[in-house]
Amino acid sequence: MKNRILPLDWIVFFILFSTSSLILIGRRVGNLSFYSLMLVALICLVLRVNHSGNSFSELVRKFWKLHLAMAGMFIAILLHQVIGQDFAIRSFDYPSRMALFVLIAWVCLLCNARMFQWLQWSYVLGAILSTIKMYIITDGGTSRAQYVDFMPIIEFADLTLLLGFFSILSIKYGSGTVRAQRIGNAVKILAGIGTLYAAFISGTRGAWLGIPFLCAIAALVFFDRFELKKKIVFTLLVVTLLTGMFVLHPKVQTRIQSVEQEINAYSRDSLVDTSVGTRLGLWKTSLMVFAEHPLIGVGRENFRPTLERWGQEGRISPVIARQIHSHNELFYNMVTLGSFGIIGLLGLYIVPLIFFTRKLRQSKDKELRAVAGMGMMLCVGYMIFGLTDVMFMWGVSDNFYAVFAAILFSHIYQRERLLILAKDTV
Repeated sequence: MKNRILPLDWIVFFILFSTSSLILIGRRVGNLSFYSLMLVALICLVLRVNHSGNSFSELVRKFWKLHLAMAGMFIAILLHQVIGQDFAIRSFDYPSRMALFVLIAWVCLLCNARMFQWLQWSYVLGAILSTIKMYIITDGGTSRAQYVDFMPIIEFADLTLLLGFFSILSIKYGSGTVRAQRIGNAVKILAGIGTLYAAFISGTRGAWLGIPFLCAIAALVFFDRFELKKKIVFTLLVVTLLTGMFVLHPKVQTRIQSVEQEINAYSRDSLVDTSVGTRLGLWKTSLMVFAEHPLIGVGRENFRPTLERWGQEGRISPVIARQIHSHNELFYNMVTLGSFGIIGLLGLYIVPLIFFTRKLRQSKDKELRAVAGMGMMLCVGYMIFGLTDVMFMWGVSDNFYAVFAAILFSHIYQRERLLILAKDTV
């Protein structure tokens, strides 16, 4: 059903395009986009708009497992506060982005399949702008800032990398004339290479760690015509080649060697104040805190006070006592939300990953496979990046995961619907 009063589909498309291209550039882009989408969703509910032939309730029933998983962290916080009688409303702010995924996905379905194709250029634009921003803030890689305006440089490098790989996978869309495709593909490849360069000059080891996994997914998408054995061989070749190019550079070697040196230093003295040593100490401390609060954890608001108290008691070093998170997504959720946090986080990772992986395996359509690959990259990327940092602690990261998961889910939904309609008309 088309709304003749408000061009809701174009409004949503403009919001999504702006979000995809500017979310890492502007401080308020993520929040403005999220609340704007919520407003349009409420309008649709009031007007009873059944876009794409589905009502809101039908979408909830059909994909309830995915919606429930996306709300996992929100539910974990709710259970912690109810059981522990320790209420703090602000703890729900960022997790609410994923908890309201069902509304974001539903309103995204206002866009048709062609509009979702056009969104590929927002990924390219976002990748290019983020690369330029990384070059500026690092002075061409000669300095390393801890923060980029409104987020740590670690998260900025991670999300920039994802936009670059999204740009590369969109090559598989294959729309337009042959000449237009060649020009477009060249721009997409340059955007992808640019984000690899951005990750390199950022000096972010967590982003480097994610590159082989993202390359592997990209290879699986691009080598769709090969049999399984050839896919594995080509994938390993691509991953090995790109990883080798990184590892052989002196700057990367220096950063890798520093990891080994800091691990050795920590093994000799657990109080040593180094980047890796602090992380190892935090992970050990997180396990200790979890052992004392295995069910509901200590709560988001009590993480730092708990470490400070332990520091005063002499149970941990002063450096660890000053940290604001565990430098690991899983450990942080274990400490703050206990077993509920573990389940909520794994659900947030694994259920969407299963959804996108199934779509990749089941579909032979190039565009569908590309979008499913992007979805896999989103989930796997956050899993890998979360090994060394806490992605969901920053608003931009929560908005990025929620909005892109909704975009990719809705793109798949509309593309499948278009293919079914085209098949029925033949």
